Amino acid sequence: MLQGVGLTVGIAFLFYKSIYGLIVGGIVIPFWLKLSKKEQENKRKALLLMEFKEYMMLIVAGLQTGYSLERAVKQSEQELMKLYSKESLLLPYVHIMNQKLAMNIQLEKAFAEFAEAVEIEEAISLADIISFAKRSGGDYGKNIRETAMKIEDNLAIKQEIETITTEKRLELKVMCIMPMGILGYITLTSSSFIAPLYGNIVGVALMTACLIAYGFLIMLGRRIIEINV
Repeated sequence: MLQGVGLTVGIAFLFYKSIYGLIVGGIVIPFWLKLSKKEQENKRKALLLMEFKEYMMLIVAGLQTGYSLERAVKQSEQELMKLYSKESLLLPYVHIMNQKLAMNIQLEKAFAEFAEAVEIEEAISLADIISFAKRSGGDYGKNIRETAMKIEDNLAIKQEIETITTEKRLELKVMCIMPMGILGYITLTSSSFIAPLYGNIVGVALMTACLIAYGFLIMLGRRIIEINV
């Protein structure tokens, strides 16, 4: 929110040189908050997916030692706590699921609710597999292991794409900042050069059009380097 307010003040000064320019905050602040929220959600989802993969591997390890699926799920919570401590994003959901198991709720139901809560596509698919395997007596370890390997491959591809696009992301950030930087430099060093753009209807209309195009191009740039796997 503070960043959005600061951006609004910068736009009001650079594009309009008027306190009335703060009105654009009604558009800029929600736009900025939406971008920030999306970035935070993407980071959270990536971390959650990574923890889920580790959690499944812990369950597989428990099954390989001869534990039942219920016991492997419960035991994996302790191991996950050792890996991620209290900073884990997945651990609260796992703890709730184990509390449900302690209340004698069926594993397939508890895991399905867990999958819906974490909103991970692979977890939802695995919940369906566990439910089917419970009815037909399938191989839990194999199904969970295959799902974990699938997520690991997905994460590897995402990491490779992130590495490839890191330079382009940095270039995009520089390109997003440069127009306001140039306008600020001209305003401070040669204000008379752009004075006709302020204090009149034509100038306000032109600067508003430039601002809209500026925002559109930022969104376009983000879409170009955004690759979903």
